Amino acid sequence: MREKEKATRVILVRHGETDFPQNRIYCDSKEDPALNSAGQAQARQAAAFLSLKNISAIYASPSQRTRMTAEAIAENHKSLSVELDPGLVERNFGDWEGMYFEEIESQFPAKYREWKENQAAFKTGAGESVYDLAERVVPVVSKIVAAHAGQTVVVVAHVGPIRVLLANALKLPVEGYRQLTIDPASMAAIDYGVSQNNLLFMNFHGRHFEPNKH
Repeated sequence: MREKEKATRVILVRHGETDFPQNRIYCDSKEDPALNSAGQAQARQAAAFLSLKNISAIYASPSQRTRMTAEAIAENHKSLSVELDPGLVERNFGDWEGMYFEEIESQFPAKYREWKENQAAFKTGAGESVYDLAERVVPVVSKIVAAHAGQTVVVVAHVGPIRVLLANALKLPVEGYRQLTIDPASMAAIDYGVSQNNLLFMNFHGRHFEPNKH
């Protein structure tokens, strides 16, 4: 009988909602928005689902919204503290950080068209392309997997990093990263194995979990 390959389970959690406008690029170095009341409720819902998991570690981007989401999860795992890793921050948009999309389109029409036509390779100023983002975040999670072989860990991050991590783990073309739906406070789980990785679930919401039925 073939012995089942021992895997490391990584549960990727996107932060909950904030009041930051959805048509504007985040600028964490200057603004770093916190979770709003809805986002805090979403974080608690994710935490309720994860409270039944045997979690060995919790990692998070140091941004306030990811940190708050991770801390809600840690509340149900008193022996664990949140380990912050700057390698998990959202994609850097360089000169465009903090700008509204309509401002970018009107002020930089040629660059805006280039961005929309080749989203994975595009970057501006000192910003990152999606390929750059993958080169940054994939090694971070690889180190986490190596440090927690056979265990279950939680990684709280942003939509960009989670999308490229899923694409990388499943050997999907990173160019299609935007086809992966990752809602606020949703969860995705990957078993990282020796010969292959397996996606267990994606875009799962804690609100779908009802403890009294389990």
